[in-house]
Amino acid sequence: MKAFSKSWRSVLSAILALIMVVGMFPTMLAFEAKAADGALTAVQSAEANGNIVTVTFSDGITGKITFLEDDIFRYNVDPSGVFSEYATTVYGNTVKIPQYPDSYEAYSHPDASVSDADGYIVITAGDTTVKFEKSTAKMTVLYKGEVVMEEKEALVLGDRTTQTLVKNDGEDFFGGGTQNGRFIHTGESINIKNESNWVDGGVASPNPFYYSTEGYGVLRNTFLPGVYDFGKSEDGTVTAFHNENEFDAYYFLSDGETVTETAKELLAGYYH
Repeated sequence: MKAFSKSWRSVLSAILALIMVVGMFPTMLAFEAKAADGALTAVQSAEANGNIVTVTFSDGITGKITFLEDDIFRYNVDPSGVFSEYATTVYGNTVKIPQYPDSYEAYSHPDASVSDADGYIVITAGDTTVKFEKSTAKMTVLYKGEVVMEEKEALVLGDRTTQTLVKNDGEDFFGGGTQNGRFIHTGESINIKNESNWVDGGVASPNPFYYSTEGYGVLRNTFLPGVYDFGKSEDGTVTAFHNENEFDAYYFLSDGETVTETAKELLAGYYH
């Protein structure tokens, strides 16, 4: 009994000491819980396996690039490491945004290759090249050798996940579903959220898809609310965020010589 009491007193002392430490440093545990918050800071490595490339960022965060066609790929950064095939709603149920899964047999699934040159991780499949600046984790996308999309800042993860892109002079933006009274969004900001508002300026049936006359389209694989700002808040900058701690998007690319041709090719990829 005496030995038991002594042992119990030791355990109790350890528990009290732990409580005191937590009380003295309450932010320590909070920091660990939010380790995935903030911008990606660097790329450590990338490894190809067929049409899928695993990218390792600093802090152990991983991303996946899945090439579906020469001009279609998926980019997913999931701090949890789960990489779910489909999105979930605020109610927790699974829903499909793409019509087919990535494994769909009609996709050509071009093999990818990875190289390391001049401070960049370079990933190539078919006519598409995705480059990550190793020191900043900023992504640039080229199609048939031409830059079509460029991140202005590294991807930011947290309660909202934000991609910030370069907006070029003369570049226009379309999409977002039923944005009443508007079909061209250059210099504006649109809500990707069902507001059940059918009057001018309201949103009745949003779609997390937009495309640019520079030759790219983005479909965010999420049902959670978001905002796309096409240069309204900051000239020369596009920001697109959704209220989730994961980035998941499909990209469609075009080298169309005219605005009409570009739109037709991007929408053909979207409806693939």
